[in-house]
Amino acid sequence: MYLLTPHILRRFWLFLGATSCVLKSRFFTHRPFFISHVITSRCFAKCPTCLWRGQSIEQYDTTKIIKFYQQARNLGFVSTTIWGGEPLLREDLFEILGECKKLGMIVGIITNGYLLPQYYELLSKYLDFLIVSIDIPDEKHDQLRGVPGMFNNLLFGLKQIRGINPYLKVFINSVVSELNYKYVRKLIDFAEDLSLSITFESVNQGPVEFPRQEGKTVVDLRLSPEKEREVFNLIYQLKKKHSSINNSRSYLKLFKGGEVRYICHAPEISIRVYPDGSVVNCQDRTRSIGNVFEENLVDIIFSPQMKRLQKKAHSCSQCVDSGVIESSLFWNINFEVMANSMRLFIK
Repeated sequence: MYLLTPHILRRFWLFLGATSCVLKSRFFTHRPFFISHVITSRCFAKCPTCLWRGQSIEQYDTTKIIKFYQQARNLGFVSTTIWGGEPLLREDLFEILGECKKLGMIVGIITNGYLLPQYYELLSKYLDFLIVSIDIPDEKHDQLRGVPGMFNNLLFGLKQIRGINPYLKVFINSVVSELNYKYVRKLIDFAEDLSLSITFESVNQGPVEFPRQEGKTVVDLRLSPEKEREVFNLIYQLKKKHSSINNSRSYLKLFKGGEVRYICHAPEISIRVYPDGSVVNCQDRTRSIGNVFEENLVDIIFSPQMKRLQKKAHSCSQCVDSGVIESSLFWNINFEVMANSMRLFIK
């Protein structure tokens, strides 16, 4: 049971707004409303499960980025998640976040947490939600990520943020792989000790998105089918007692059942924008849908290429991350997923 505080009421209002966007897009406008912005591929960490770290052309003209967000807002986009790479490496990040807030957008970032001690005050001011990636809830995390001091930095930063702004939605995200699956219980305990919630997801594998010297593909890190069923069944069972687990039962069932099949609606829900402004064509990554810094966004959204992508995605279920699957299930009016999403908004 939740007390109807102003913050809870605002979150409930945001959930209704998000649901309205899904319904309006699905039945009327047929266009995405959410931005997944890989603002940089630069990162000092060496996370073995990451596909998005490397060298890429990056737009450094802040004015162009802000203009893109202005166009997006005018077209009905309501939210952006900025990530990378490590987004806190962008010197103009908080200027961009501030402009997005002025536009009335819901704003969040995904970070590895190392720079939280430096930026926690500004993050507390500008964000609606913060996602911190954690693989192992102790100093072994540093070894896995290749950055000494990362765990202590993110732990300090998280505590500071909770102290400054206890109403900011802060999530832990953990990619379950051969490297950390034994730490599921400890990760849940870690999240609950900090009064946070946690999302688990499997590993997206394949060639990296941007050139880099080492680890040109992510392979052999996803759990075997048998082990994946076992681990996600454990998470499914733990969810009955731990409300800190964000995943819907529907998402977990796909993995504990051993066959991850769903109808993908990701291109109907969101656009993924890369550092150079290209809009990702996930079915043919050699050909982008367009470039938001060189073309009008409205032309990209209603282009034949976008329509083909949206239709072709329906027969694809390659992505195993929670963002793609949970949003696709929500789009399909899965009531359990919708109820779970409302819980995440208001808790």
